[in-house]
Amino acid sequence: MRVRHEIQSTVFDDPNIVSCAGLVPVVALAERAGLHKLIGEHLHLPGVAGSNPVTKVVALIAGMVAGADNINKMDLRVS
Repeated sequence: MRVRHEIQSTVFDDPNIVSCAGLVPVVALAERAGLHKLIGEHLHLPGVAGSNPVTKVVALIAGMVAGADNINKMDLRVS
C-alpha cells in the first residue's frame, strides 16, 4: 500500500511558532554535560570582550548548531 500526499504550499502564520525551538534541548544538554561550568572555569578574556564569556560561547555554539559557518552568519533574520 502506498499513500501519496501532495503539499501545494506551506504557511507559517501562527505568531507562537519559534524557528529555533530545537536549540533549547541542545543548550540544555550542554549545560547538563557541564559545558557552562567548563567555560566559566577555563575561559578568561581581558577587558569588555571578556564579560559574560559563558553566554557568548554558548550563543556561538547554538549558532553553529543552527547552521552558521562563520561569525558573520550569526544573525537571525526574520522575514
